[in-house]
Amino acid sequence: MSHASSLFSSNQAHLLDRATALVQTHPLECSTTLMCILLGGYALRHIFMPSNYANIDGPRNNSIFSGHLKSLFSLDVVPFHDMLQDKYGSVAKVNGMLGKENLYVSDPRFMHEVLVKGVDTNFRHPQFTYDFLQMSFGPGILATTDSVHKAQRKIGVFETIAQRMTRSIARDVEGAAGRDIDMLYWCSATALELIGEAGLGHTFGILEGKETPYSIAIKNYFPAMARVSPLRALFPLFYNLRPVALQRKLAEWTPISYVRALKEIIDVQDDQARAILADKKAALKETPLEDGEMSHDIMSVLLKTNMELEQKDRLPEEEILAQINTLIFAGHETTSHASNSGTLARVLDIISQNQTIQHRLREEILQAPESLSYDEIQGLPYLDAVCRETLRLYPPFIVLEKEAIKDCTLPLKYPARGKNGEEIREVMVKKGTICYMGVREENRSKETWGLDADEFLPERWLEKLPNSVAESKTSGVYSGPRSCIGFKFSLLKLKMILSALVRSFKFEPSSTQVGWLQAMTITPYPGGTKEPFEEGKHPSVPLKVSTV
Repeated sequence: MSHASSLFSSNQAHLLDRATALVQTHPLECSTTLMCILLGGYALRHIFMPSNYANIDGPRNNSIFSGHLKSLFSLDVVPFHDMLQDKYGSVAKVNGMLGKENLYVSDPRFMHEVLVKGVDTNFRHPQFTYDFLQMSFGPGILATTDSVHKAQRKIGVFETIAQRMTRSIARDVEGAAGRDIDMLYWCSATALELIGEAGLGHTFGILEGKETPYSIAIKNYFPAMARVSPLRALFPLFYNLRPVALQRKLAEWTPISYVRALKEIIDVQDDQARAILADKKAALKETPLEDGEMSHDIMSVLLKTNMELEQKDRLPEEEILAQINTLIFAGHETTSHASNSGTLARVLDIISQNQTIQHRLREEILQAPESLSYDEIQGLPYLDAVCRETLRLYPPFIVLEKEAIKDCTLPLKYPARGKNGEEIREVMVKKGTICYMGVREENRSKETWGLDADEFLPERWLEKLPNSVAESKTSGVYSGPRSCIGFKFSLLKLKMILSALVRSFKFEPSSTQVGWLQAMTITPYPGGTKEPFEEGKHPSVPLKVSTV
């Protein structure tokens, strides 16, 4: 919900008043009309449009409105994804909103064609993804495409602050044989401070125990987005509403609680971005950067460069705000779930339950210098193996979405069985089809990884991998031009923070059970949690921590 001026022309104000009055005085009639239009579209689609994938099998569509979206993106998604793989093989037909035919694919060759070779030529993110990101953050890096995207990604400067985290945790466990600590809090705090200090020249202060409304809001963004996900087909309609301020009003008026919660989260993010921008402008005005002087953060460079441009070439303030929101989101949410809040918490949870792995990892780390250079951190093979195996078994995003932007035929490495009983060796993908890439299922394929594919075995990375793995070009986090921003950095950060933690602390299971739920990324909640915003339950990974 990008912020635009709340001022309307007289005609726009009159139209908004009439629309508001109509919805408020005739809510049932408006809802019924909308439902009739949607059901009519569903009926027409199936009466006049033959199936594009008549020979590809898949589960029965039990919802006219949302298809299989709830099953694909619900909190407990793993059983449904496993069923698709076990019952239908490397490709299955699934339904989107109003019966739209889409594909669920876990075949490594097909996925490589889509995620690497065909990016922005044959496939791209669905339009509702761009619309939703732009509504959330404005026109930032994640919401742009093609050459603009590549130009914006040239800058990346971050410095690790893992030692500050270990000192803070050490204060918490000082004098105790072992104390239960929410490690997800510290992982999330570290990710936020890293992007704040290195990217924005701003400290959020949460490594000193200063929880803020923003640090809470950003952790709840993905869970809220996951709840809104079944309504995704309506995003383009909502995004194109004019005047723009009508979007915010509708989000405030909706009876759907999680839509209102998402709107409040976005408001907090926007307020924080405006405060950071005001502080940065004031600081640069007071102490401007001289020619040739280097800044230690990305935002200062961006603002200085922007001010030096001619007025017509300058980024408007709304786009700068979008860059701030996007930097924080990329650094905290997507990167933190690839290296901190999700994956790092998962690694700590795993090694707390397997002391043999933890002991071997600590031995390797203790043999290395305490202050590790880039080459030294890359020279720790068991640390690398633990990180890679975690990303393989527990990828931060278990499914990725791509939309075909033209008709194309893609091969399968592992042929599927068609409804007619014959082998399917290639799939003709029609323009507009959403392909759901089953990353988790591909990473656990016994055909690719062997019979022990479901086991956590870091040692597999210390030996020669099977040819089937090399041929599949499998990656724990999707690669390609539109990959997770700074993935190499996030993997390096994962290793550096994990090495600092394991060097200083021993981790054991706590008495509180952790359940891992799908909230766009796999997110840890207290055991028994049924809803992301269930009262008294927040994302957490409590572990028993003691000093080494």
